[in-house]
Amino acid sequence: THETTNPLPTPPENALNRLFLARRTCREPVNRPITLAQLGDCLFAGLRLIGEVETETGPLPLKTTPSGGARNPFEAYVLARHVEGLEPGIFHYAGSQHSLCRLPARPPETVAELLGDQDWVEAMPCIVFLVAYLERTMWKYSDSNAYRVVLIEAGHIGQNIMLAAAAAGLSACPTAALAHTAIRHLLGLTRLTHAPLYALTLSHPAEMVPARVSPVRGGHSFRPGPAAPEVQEMRRT
Repeated sequence: THETTNPLPTPPENALNRLFLARRTCREPVNRPITLAQLGDCLFAGLRLIGEVETETGPLPLKTTPSGGARNPFEAYVLARHVEGLEPGIFHYAGSQHSLCRLPARPPETVAELLGDQDWVEAMPCIVFLVAYLERTMWKYSDSNAYRVVLIEAGHIGQNIMLAAAAAGLSACPTAALAHTAIRHLLGLTRLTHAPLYALTLSHPAEMVPARVSPVRGGHSFRPGPAAPEVQEMRRT
């Protein structure tokens, strides 16, 4: 314990903070497809290439999430099961074009074996796999700490996807329980340096926990009220 404390100002009641409180992980979805626009919003938030910056080593890509050394090792693959406007299938997300490219593999009838035999994933209409192309980071960093940087970046991307999902009235459920060999086979990954590291399911949640935070002992509570009106409206539709 510390003898003195310095209380921080109460966070303002703004749209960003309401979105933080609206984000929840719900493993019980309603039987309803997500839309192509909702999927696109989540992919944009996590992996969209938005420009380039000139450096002494040449142009480097800019994304919506930070990347160690601007190496951008991650690619996203989508297993679409029930997405309005998109035939079921396996897709690769092209961040430079904000588009989906269908892969030849057919989506499996069951998906639990891809994600640690977790039964709850069977009801999910869409799964996003984050695959690290490790050679991109290895090109610049040769020490083992580079692997830690790649793992941290997965968290940056995942959090952006989760917040975008919340803004769209969805719940994004992250999981690291990946069956790497089965996923690599499904996605057609043949190089050892192409490693599935993270996955997020997208769905309409059956129930959302009220956006309230209980007071913490010894401190003040952050009670910015309900979620933003636009988020509440998305939940009702």
